[in-house]
Amino acid sequence: MTNKARILVVDDDEQVSDLIRTALSTKDYETSVAFTGEQGVKKAGAEKFDLVIMDIQMPGMDGITALGEIKKTDPEVEVIIVTGHGTMGTAIQSMRRGAFDYLHKPFQIAELLTVVERALEKKKFNDITKAIFSTIRSEELLRIIIDSVTRILKADESMLVLIDKAGRPGITVSYGLEGRAQEESRLEICTRMLRQLSDTGGGAVALVDEPLKDKRFSDIAGAGEIKFAMMLPLMEESRLTGLININRRRSGEYFTENDMQRAKIFGSLVNLALRNANLYQQLQETQSQLIQAEKMSALGQLAGGLAHEINNPLSGILGLTQLVLENTTRATQNYQDLKDIEKAVFRCKKIITSLLSFARQEKSSLEPVSVNEVLDETLTLCARQMELKRIKIVREFGDGLPMVNADFQQLMQVFLNLLNNAGDAMPDGGTVAITTRLAAAAGESVEITISDTGVGIPGEILTRIFDPFYTTKPPGKGTGLGLSVCLGIMNKHNGAITARSEPGKGSAFTMTLPV
Repeated sequence: MTNKARILVVDDDEQVSDLIRTALSTKDYETSVAFTGEQGVKKAGAEKFDLVIMDIQMPGMDGITALGEIKKTDPEVEVIIVTGHGTMGTAIQSMRRGAFDYLHKPFQIAELLTVVERALEKKKFNDITKAIFSTIRSEELLRIIIDSVTRILKADESMLVLIDKAGRPGITVSYGLEGRAQEESRLEICTRMLRQLSDTGGGAVALVDEPLKDKRFSDIAGAGEIKFAMMLPLMEESRLTGLININRRRSGEYFTENDMQRAKIFGSLVNLALRNANLYQQLQETQSQLIQAEKMSALGQLAGGLAHEINNPLSGILGLTQLVLENTTRATQNYQDLKDIEKAVFRCKKIITSLLSFARQEKSSLEPVSVNEVLDETLTLCARQMELKRIKIVREFGDGLPMVNADFQQLMQVFLNLLNNAGDAMPDGGTVAITTRLAAAAGESVEITISDTGVGIPGEILTRIFDPFYTTKPPGKGTGLGLSVCLGIMNKHNGAITARSEPGKGSAFTMTLPV
């Protein structure tokens, strides 16, 4: 993951250039030389360099002018000015032009290497910052984070562990891990460290030397493969959201104080980048929600208008049918046909009434309603769809149930969402059972259960189904808002909704409403 830094040395003194190149070669840097300001500017324009070491006094173009020209070509390159004839004014002038630092000849090799290392460190962090903030797409961002931290801290393996909404840590992206066993081993180490960080308030970078000898991790298989580990907590405000784990596998490669400082700076960048990505995702989700709400509002208005338009001709058909019935002998086929027409018209009118009731845009109004009546109205809307999908509806409504204080239309919305979900879970047909009864708690509430024989919901998904925008349906098929809306409506009614499911054996949603 490490790349050699490319350094351009610009000095008209060949001996000085050779001295600098020899010193840099001890650190395995890749060097190139130029002997005039013009050559330096030309090379910097034709090739990509991380750092330029520039003399000031050269024939032709001087170093200060060359510095300005190079910065025009590549504003991100770092430049160190070196000279034996400069003054404090020269130093200030070079810094204003964008130089990283200033060295006076003769300089010590150690001094040069220290300044070079600092300049390259700054360049590296600038590049990483640019990369991290170049995207707000989560998948790309997470990969950039791991690639960057691996390079900065010279890691043999690294991983980003995030805590999901259920409070479970998971490896989101990693580098250097080989196979399932290593993933499980590292995740267990990170999980235990997260518990400790949570207990202590998190925040501080933690070091673990030889986890196998640490009683917190000594029982974890594979811990002996790690010699030195660094745990970099990720925080959102004061909440611990995960950590970055950086491991080294070779003996003697301790994490230094300099590594700790780098990690702290990097952690700040990552926290900010993740926060930006989350905000962008929330913005997109909110936008989708507004679009969906606008579509539903327009659909409601359209449905209401169409229902009124259809009601008028239906009333005419019903009236004429009943007039003809009065003059038709009961024993004839014509009479039976007319009765079938009358029955179909009444069914149409009932569907329209239910559609108007559901589409009506009104403020929430709590009043005594019958749960069984709300279910009847809802089934009027969707029973035919269920029939077309080869889904059988089984009603087991309790008799004499007390009224509940509720909003009729909002309860319809809850029931319709659940019935639609049940239909989606049974693409090849099945059974939906709807039961209502008095709850066991001394008849203080009415319990409604809608169950299906569909595909079921896996356990890891079941804990998240009521989260806003969480959906397992393909794009364009679901917004992830249906069950979240159901939960919100039930909460407004001082009720509750719970789900139980088993993959392959269907799901059941149970609601309770206080009497």
